[in-house]
Amino acid sequence: MNTKQITIIGLGQMGTRLAELLVTKGYNVSVWNRTRAKADGIAGVKVFETLEEAIRQSPLVVICVLDYEAVNRILDGISDKSVLAGKTLINFTTADPQEAEGLEAALANVNAGYINGAIQVAPDQMGLPETTIIVSGNQAHFERSRDALAVFGGNIKYLGDRAALASAMDLATLTWLYGSYTGLIHGIVLSQKSGLSLSAYGEILGEITPGFTEFFKHQIGVVEKGDFTISQSPLSISVAATQRIHHAFRNAGAQEGFVKSISDLLQKAESLGLADQELASLVKVVE
Repeated sequence: MNTKQITIIGLGQMGTRLAELLVTKGYNVSVWNRTRAKADGIAGVKVFETLEEAIRQSPLVVICVLDYEAVNRILDGISDKSVLAGKTLINFTTADPQEAEGLEAALANVNAGYINGAIQVAPDQMGLPETTIIVSGNQAHFERSRDALAVFGGNIKYLGDRAALASAMDLATLTWLYGSYTGLIHGIVLSQKSGLSLSAYGEILGEITPGFTEFFKHQIGVVEKGDFTISQSPLSISVAATQRIHHAFRNAGAQEGFVKSISDLLQKAESLGLADQELASLVKVVE
């Protein structure tokens, strides 16, 4: 079977980039988009007027659209579902685990394989050796699509047979990302109100981040082992530190809701008797 033949459904910024990368690697790329004009500007692809005809061209079909509602509309619009039989469908549309499980079951009913994927970089960062692509789903279909996935990024993370796993990992890592980014923005505000140079703030963040990455890995290991004996950072230290942060924002006249929520969480942990455990024991409050 010619897996150098691939179909792309959805030509937003990311879908367009995926198609372009595949063309540069010698793939025969068929495309379909609800608005044809987006397809006409992509060199080297074959544009199809109907979704069914585009799907018929390839053993591998990639979907990259706005949300699962759009995915379901697209698939529901296929009048002859037999065109999906034997295909491997790779979906890079963000979903929660339950949505991924539902689509996996629906595709199994028409004898199609499903690989659920997650992309966590901008289009310009696709195709690099360090670009991480998170995927899960039937292993045979993963192996069938491995070479094409490698075009999109050099760091493929296959999590297992359940399609929902990639969505769960996507949301878990995005939880960390958005929490960190919100902290970054609050740090900018405090720096500005304190008269600090933002260039210096950015430089120091860049220098300390690798060390904190190792610290985070250690904390994950603590939770995984279930041993919360103090090993690096007692929770009590963070109770005091987050209170000081909260007070600093209040005194600076800045919005304090985010930092107060962190301080409140640590104080709740302390009230539950976790002060003399490793900081990772905070998980007991959240779970």
